[in-house]
Amino acid sequence: MTLRLYHSPVACSLASRLALMEAGLEHEIVLVHTTRGDQKADAYRRINPRGQVPALETSEGVLTESTAILPYIADLAPGKALLPPPRSFERAQAQAWLSYLSSTVHAAYGGLLRPDFAAVREVCHAQLVSALQAIDAHLEGREYLLDRFSVCDLYLLVFSLWRVIAGPLPALPNLDAFQMRILARPGIGPTIGEEMRLRAEAA
Repeated sequence: MTLRLYHSPVACSLASRLALMEAGLEHEIVLVHTTRGDQKADAYRRINPRGQVPALETSEGVLTESTAILPYIADLAPGKALLPPPRSFERAQAQAWLSYLSSTVHAAYGGLLRPDFAAVREVCHAQLVSALQAIDAHLEGREYLLDRFSVCDLYLLVFSLWRVIAGPLPALPNLDAFQMRILARPGIGPTIGEEMRLRAEAA
């Protein structure tokens, strides 16, 4: 079957959408507007009982969580080299970055975006600043998180774009340059533009 990605515009699932595009895999996108509460509907809960995006429907079943979906997509298109080979040390490094982006950077943004987390907003903002500064330092003299472009960079791009909602942040010149570099890749800039339009229409 054609891969089917359940995705909300400019959400973390954007990384999976971009990965499918970079991999050149046949797929379709099903929009789940989380700003409208689509993820809470019974129909979507049957796809992903957790009521979150992304969810990737495959011939073998439904896969959830970006840290699982992104490597899965990369492995479906080995010729694109979107991740280092399985069982290599470099692959473990890539997994470490995916885990860090999910458990630290995404989690910090989550605390900033949820109104019921107001009491810990300052703590979450400090955690986000610390994480982004660490990433910025790692990118000094580097084009990508790893030695070459990978799905890790697509995941980081999403969180780099989210900075507009984070409040005051220190200068992050290496992350700025990284973001421009990834946006310049074929097809990515127009896709981000479409994402912004879809997000605005759903608001």
